[in-house]
Amino acid sequence: MSSQLESVKSNLLTHFEALISPILEKAANEGFSARSAEVACWKAILPAGAALLTNVLGLCCRTASEKVLHERGWTLDADGEGPRARRRTDYVARLKSTFGPIAVPLFALRTPGTGSATVAPGRLLFPHYPRMRSSELLIEWECSLAADHPFRKASEALLFFSHGAADVEDTTIERHAVAIGNAVPVDWLYLTPEKIREILRDRAVRDLDTGLPIINASTDAHALKRFVDGNWNPQWKMTNGIRLWATDKNTGETLHLGGEYTWGDCVEVRNRFEWLQERGILPADGDYGEGVVAQIALVTDGLDWIIDYVLALFPEAVTVLDPYHVLQHVAEAAKKAFPAKKHRKKVQGIVRQARKALGMRERRDRTVERAGENRNRRKRRWSGFDGSGKRLLDEVLRPLLEKATCGKARIHRAIRYVERNLFRLDYGELRTRGFTLGSGAMESMHRTGSQLRLKRAGCHWTAEAAQGILNLRMLAMSGRWQEYWNQAELPHIDTIRRAARPGCGSHPKSEACQVCRPPNTTDLVARPHRPI
Repeated sequence: MSSQLESVKSNLLTHFEALISPILEKAANEGFSARSAEVACWKAILPAGAALLTNVLGLCCRTASEKVLHERGWTLDADGEGPRARRRTDYVARLKSTFGPIAVPLFALRTPGTGSATVAPGRLLFPHYPRMRSSELLIEWECSLAADHPFRKASEALLFFSHGAADVEDTTIERHAVAIGNAVPVDWLYLTPEKIREILRDRAVRDLDTGLPIINASTDAHALKRFVDGNWNPQWKMTNGIRLWATDKNTGETLHLGGEYTWGDCVEVRNRFEWLQERGILPADGDYGEGVVAQIALVTDGLDWIIDYVLALFPEAVTVLDPYHVLQHVAEAAKKAFPAKKHRKKVQGIVRQARKALGMRERRDRTVERAGENRNRRKRRWSGFDGSGKRLLDEVLRPLLEKATCGKARIHRAIRYVERNLFRLDYGELRTRGFTLGSGAMESMHRTGSQLRLKRAGCHWTAEAAQGILNLRMLAMSGRWQEYWNQAELPHIDTIRRAARPGCGSHPKSEACQVCRPPNTTDLVARPHRPI
């Protein structure tokens, strides 16, 4: 093997010298501009990298085949009844890489005896192949760009920044990104319980009453244009989001702990929260182990199904109704009571009274910053400490009902809304304990996690494509992108194989045969009539 390695090294060095020598000679004689020199170096690096990568992967495939021969006590026999090397062009993996197209010999073997078949142990190096004819690193690049840009822009960006080496069609990028996004395990969209425990112990804001670190959870839906019913008429459909976060006690920064989106209904949302409990990502009692017990705060809107399907799962949680939704009901009731344009100021006054009843001060145009110790205290000052739903009923809604001459049905509806959610409207106490009242963190996830990519002008999605891109974006938001792709065995491989099993055409995909089953390390990928 050493002589073969020396031969490979010698050939590569000769190839590299042929690429580098013209650049050095031109630099010594004619000279380059800074830009043209860099372009010339890239033109030399790309074919050199492709040659090096091809030889490295080829040596890995050869080593895998030699290991099989050694383990089974076989010796290559070109003419006899022993195993034979298969050198046909069918047994070459042709891939696109970040250096450009490469063709890697698989060093396939023809097994001896009855039931002879061609096996390629080196194929295990290419788990996505032949479903995806891109290298693993290039697939990662495709997914990263597809998660942030339209597929055509992703294709153009990939071609531009790889200096023309990675030429992948936009439809190919879409297929790869959607397949992998849908196959990413949901666990990876959240931080691990151990990491969450560390953040809660060291960085999270604490409940000033109990001293427990606060972990916030929320669920909310937003609309995306989606194809339904097998026709080409897209409709607005709601996708439900879930987010977990904490607040940094020193900076006030929102610490994202994980989140996801689902096209499912309220039952599916409940199932997702139950799954979070089972995994220890959001335990019902807040106990993360090692003495870290968190106070769970559920910050949501006032929809009835949230009370029945989500809040019921966390009996010890602090529940908060987002004040914005309360003020929205008050404003709508005031508009119905005073619909004329001349009463616009009166409606605005009623909303101001409602803000005061909820303990919310008027917004300032700017925050005056002071030097010295009071600077941060001034910026982080709480809005008020005396707001509650009871004050809102007594001071705003019931007096409004008495004064109104029309729109009383809408006012009654607002009163019922507040009465039904009184247990979540004790804003004064919640502020004094240090809880977050608004669901701005959840709404901002809609913007950064979904809308910047999926709600562009003219974007229409299938449920599968949207879910794949959402999962990729949430994986990136969790901060675990590099951790995921640096694994020796990527978790999505088995799912992709099962979903895209090519089959031999003689049975349903749900069944398995020697041709269709995915490769593994114990059985040597026997494919008698489907060479790789």
